[in-house]
Amino acid sequence: GVMSLELVKDVVIPLVSGLGGAIVGAAASYFPARMLAKRASDEVLERDKAARRDQELRAAHQVFVKLSILANSLCGYHRQIEAMIAKAEHDGNSHMPIWQRLSTFAGIDRETSVEFNADELAIYIAAKRPDYVDDLILLARRYAANLANLAAFAKMKTDLHLETISLGVTERAETGVSTTRLHVPREVANSIKVRADELNLFAIEMRAMLAEDDRFARDVAERFADVTDSYLGPKSVPALSDKAKGNVEKG
Repeated sequence: GVMSLELVKDVVIPLVSGLGGAIVGAAASYFPARMLAKRASDEVLERDKAARRDQELRAAHQVFVKLSILANSLCGYHRQIEAMIAKAEHDGNSHMPIWQRLSTFAGIDRETSVEFNADELAIYIAAKRPDYVDDLILLARRYAANLANLAAFAKMKTDLHLETISLGVTERAETGVSTTRLHVPREVANSIKVRADELNLFAIEMRAMLAEDDRFARDVAERFADVTDSYLGPKSVPALSDKAKGNVEKG
């Protein structure tokens, strides 16, 4: 019996001691590995977060540039149209219909539209401002529509001008206003009059639409910094409001 106990003792003790060492060693190696893995994971998350913020800042600055183009262009076209109308009145030509007071914009048909891409709009979706996303999309479309109107007006007025001067005698005053005297059959005169009336109606609607979209563009531009900073943080982007208000005062 004594020998059996000793044999069991000799066999069991080394086995138990070896198992305990294995457990302690595994635990000792597990915790540092876990800590290193967590640290590496945290570093990856921080890098991803920094990269995402850089991407959002770049996208916000692209929105700033595009919004500047939209707001300033619409404001510029609106001011020039109003200046043409005011000049005609100043020169004593207030009796002239709107279409005759307006000159065409050279090269307007080569102006390109401005669109906001998905990355730029994603900022305001993440900021829970879908209303501002709608405003940006609508503003880009209104700008394209105004460009189309100005280009269409230029073509219609040029076509009508070329047709009338081919049928009569044209004189130009010192103010730059040209007058064409026609002696044509009644049906030709009626056709020219109808086209002139339609052109004037188009010019009136174009002017009203441009004035409305100019106001809308300034409103969207003035809200840009506040809406963007509310998500990206204070002073993340330049403000457009001062420039927009300055354009209004000059107009």
